[in-house]
Amino acid sequence: MTGGSRNAGDEPVTDADRLMGLVASAALSQAMAVAAELGVADLLADGPKMADELACATGCDEPALRRLMRALASADLCEEREGGSFALTPLGSLVRSDADNGLR
Repeated sequence: MTGGSRNAGDEPVTDADRLMGLVASAALSQAMAVAAELGVADLLADGPKMADELACATGCDEPALRRLMRALASADLCEEREGGSFALTPLGSLVRSDADNGLR
C-alpha cells in the first residue's frame, strides 16, 4: 500500500490500484493519438456518424474503430448516442485540426 492515499470511497489506494491507473492512462493517451492521426474529430465536426461511416472514411476495421470510439467516449471526447452513432463533445472539439486553442 501507499503512504496513506485514499480513494473517493475513503478506501486505501493500493500500489496495484495506482499501477492500473497508469496503464489505463497510457492506453487512453494512445487512443487519443490514434484518433488525432486518423482525423476522427474532423470527421465528426459536421455531426454524428456511425462507426461504419468513420471506418470507411479512415480505412479502418469497423469493430476496431468502434472500440476506439468507445474508449474516447469514456474520456468524454465523444459520446455514443442511441442508435450507435458517435458525436463530438466540446472537449473532443479541441482535437480538431482547425480548433482555436486546440491540442493537435
